[in-house]
Amino acid sequence: MVNFGRVVEIRVGSKVLSSEEFTIEFTVPFDNDLLPNESEIKIYNLTDTTINLFKLQEELIINAGYIGNTGTILKGNISKCSTQYSGVDKITTIHVLDAEKMSDRKVNDLAFAEKTKASTILKQMTKELGIKVAQMYLNEDMNYEDGYTATGEITDIIKKIAADCGTSAYINKGELYIRNLRLGNDTVVYLSADSGMIGQPEEFDDGEDKLKGMRIKSQLQHLITTASVVELTAKRSIKKLHIRKGSHKCSSSDFVTEMEGIYP
Repeated sequence: MVNFGRVVEIRVGSKVLSSEEFTIEFTVPFDNDLLPNESEIKIYNLTDTTINLFKLQEELIINAGYIGNTGTILKGNISKCSTQYSGVDKITTIHVLDAEKMSDRKVNDLAFAEKTKASTILKQMTKELGIKVAQMYLNEDMNYEDGYTATGEITDIIKKIAADCGTSAYINKGELYIRNLRLGNDTVVYLSADSGMIGQPEEFDDGEDKLKGMRIKSQLQHLITTASVVELTAKRSIKKLHIRKGSHKCSSSDFVTEMEGIYP
């Protein structure tokens, strides 16, 4: 792989694998829902000793970017690993989940008293779920006048309570966020043809969710993830976008971030 200043580091255990030494490919998705995202990584021609480091549930981190400007794009746990030959190449494929599987975590008839606030229920549900809460900011801290009884999958309950408050709930790099994508002091990334944008952005209108925005492609930018703010300069106009989903991709031909952002 020709790097042109590209940097990729994969950390597993005490081992660091660098794109200076190995051919590395990956697809790392991010979005604004509670389902764990699965990333796929391919590393070429590893020794058997190194392959044995990629054990199930072992934490894996990818740092990527360009010389002098790198950051973490993935932090998760290995869910699957396999090695196959393709011609003279020995290809190890690793799958990583950015959160543990949580669909089996349930509660049964957990009752909350009258006039309980949504924030109280959410705090209890996240405790039951056993996940670190990175941010919690509700558009409206709804008051359940008749109380509330939580039954079923905890992630479904969190999603529903958050929606009642006009708020999103999603997992990013192993942590839970309950917040509006359009609110918060998120990183602002300035994109233009001179700062990494590739091609022209495409507008979209998501009629089902009543959202409008743009799809954008850029050189890989580790700062961009769910809820990042992009200030886009294109066709002599400047638009502000709040990122709701996308992916980082690395291959022999690509080193890009593709994203979908919504208007304020």
